[in-house]
Amino acid sequence: MDSTHRLSVFRRCLPVAGMLLCLLLLSGDGLAASVAGLYETEVPVAGSEAAQRNQAIRDALKQVLTKVTGSRKADRLKGADKVLKQAPGYVLQYSYRVDAAVDGKEPQRYLRVSFDPGAVNRLLQQQGLPVWSENRPTVLIWLGSEQKGRRSLLQPDPDSTVVKGMQQAASERGLPILFPLMDLEDQARLQVADLWGDFESNIRVASERYGPDRVLTGRLVQVDKRLWRGQWRLYQPQAVVSFQNQGATRDQLAVDGMQQAADRLARLFAPVLESGVGEQATVRLRVSGVVSLEQFAAVQRLLDGQRSMERWSIIAVEPDAVTVDLHGRNSVQALQQTLAVGGVLEPDPDGIMRSEEKDNLIDLYFRMR
Repeated sequence: MDSTHRLSVFRRCLPVAGMLLCLLLLSGDGLAASVAGLYETEVPVAGSEAAQRNQAIRDALKQVLTKVTGSRKADRLKGADKVLKQAPGYVLQYSYRVDAAVDGKEPQRYLRVSFDPGAVNRLLQQQGLPVWSENRPTVLIWLGSEQKGRRSLLQPDPDSTVVKGMQQAASERGLPILFPLMDLEDQARLQVADLWGDFESNIRVASERYGPDRVLTGRLVQVDKRLWRGQWRLYQPQAVVSFQNQGATRDQLAVDGMQQAADRLARLFAPVLESGVGEQATVRLRVSGVVSLEQFAAVQRLLDGQRSMERWSIIAVEPDAVTVDLHGRNSVQALQQTLAVGGVLEPDPDGIMRSEEKDNLIDLYFRMR
């Protein structure tokens, strides 16, 4: 059911059946996810024979596992080998593409593969592997460069190898990123000295116009012709994480910085459970401030994107709130982090659970932003 039809049904239903019944009728299928393409990829393939195709499908699933679990070593996680062996059985569709021959070289053949999201997620959960929701934090990136003692803020040139490299790395991890426009407003709000001085307040204020969930800053310094060093800071809502790296080129430094930032976010939003297969957990979530269909649709879209949860169901609807149960096997802390990104919900420190029969449940309280 598309969103336009959903709104029409709700408006016709509400005067007759009341809000709770209408929401129950509409809660069966989801809306669009925040990040698309997590379960599809394209890989080189040697030929069109079954054995060659199956090997390419396994390679494709490795890439998909990196995006879905958040780990760039997903194929080495315990239980991943069992998932990869079953790769051909989880394909929804595949197609071939052949590049034109260049400079007399043999044309390269590629296989584009789409996997069944539900089947892949169930298999990962059975093996105790994390599933990172499609609702992922948007990361704004400010970069500065220093060469021969001269410092400058990097311009977001789409043809820049630094920008292209970071975009490719982020795409491989399923992480949405954006770069500042560096227009007059940005130049007025953020100076090179702010980046080098780690002036957090100025950086956060300059970032507000883009509404990111996280902010990543990088200072890329050329030490000599063969060595670059990077100083990175990942700004979380309530904390800042710092790390360093080095590489032979600025491009290598930028790509590695993007990968390390993605590693840290994955550990936060899709942690590998120490006990292996996670225990079944039911989380009762109360969202206050839900007073319109549009707000409920936003909440539903957010919940439908929680791939780490097996299902969710409405428990109670109040004039200004909705309470739901979330069922799944994953870290409750990771779920809390995920619900707070995207600008839809925020934690409600004054939340009170008004529904009954909540024994042995984990209560979470959020409110509309």
